[in-house]
Amino acid sequence: MNPVALKKLQKKLKPALLPASLIYGTFLSLRDIYYSNRKPREFEGVKIISVGNIVVGGVGKTPLVIELAKFFKNYGRTCVITNNYPLKDKLIHMVSIDGNIFKKPPKVSDEPYMIAKKVNTTVIASKNREAAIELSLGLKVKYIILDDALHKRGIKKDLEICVLDKHEPFGNGFYLPAGTLRDSKKAISRCDVVACIDKGGEEDTKKRRSINCIDVKMRVEGFFNKHGKRVDASGRKAIAFAGIGNPEKFKETLEREEVEILGFYAFEDHHFYTEEEIEFLIKERERTKAELIITTFKDFVKLEDREEFIYLDISLDIENLKEQLLRVVDEKRDT
Repeated sequence: MNPVALKKLQKKLKPALLPASLIYGTFLSLRDIYYSNRKPREFEGVKIISVGNIVVGGVGKTPLVIELAKFFKNYGRTCVITNNYPLKDKLIHMVSIDGNIFKKPPKVSDEPYMIAKKVNTTVIASKNREAAIELSLGLKVKYIILDDALHKRGIKKDLEICVLDKHEPFGNGFYLPAGTLRDSKKAISRCDVVACIDKGGEEDTKKRRSINCIDVKMRVEGFFNKHGKRVDASGRKAIAFAGIGNPEKFKETLEREEVEILGFYAFEDHHFYTEEEIEFLIKERERTKAELIITTFKDFVKLEDREEFIYLDISLDIENLKEQLLRVVDEKRDT
């Protein structure tokens, strides 16, 4: 089920789902008690930077991981460790080493491959983060960035970053499955940095009143084809599609870039596209007489051999975070 349809279903079934959300919230409280009495595992000789979120869906976590990897690789060998969701294997996948890519979808998920394409660094995809850290230590890395690791309480981190959507920091305020909260708001108190991703649009100041966070702005880099050549999409008719956590934000970005959207299709997050779906999108372009078929870079990495698609490339401006990041670098220099 695509994220848009899921949100509508959650809203419709909220009264029936609330008991399950209360049970989930109780589980989170018990988990907090459990970890408060346990000492996390330490890994010597490396600095670990964790990036996570408390709300499911696309808040901008992976683009931030990419920018952090670019930053820390300037100060030493860096490794990004991410899970391989939604693939269910328990293997440790060496996606790339120092920019040399060894695996791509469908052998690994879209996000680790996307990170490897964006940054000339080492990327490991594994559900077992501790085993992946052990492997990275053998590569003599100095900095490890753990993607989606706020809930990994058994690992000692040198910098814990929580990522929130600036405009919808807590979603609808309810725990899964009635809402989109995957962790307690109390988790923010464990974080060294709270980064609020600004993707544009109107800000609801009431939702942010109690959050002490650092603004991180999204930048639109432009539209590109499979050869990396820039494409002018402003004012042109297009079919658009996305298999990401928050496809509506992607649609809003296209509209701000003055793309005339004749059809928009939302797929489930991390979706692997079939030939039938690809043919459908191409036929929709022909039927509507659209000039372009536009998707996200996360989706494009699974379709990169196709000439028919172009992608919107975005990045994050992390200038406001650099003071906190440099503290980790300076601590490393002192050890």
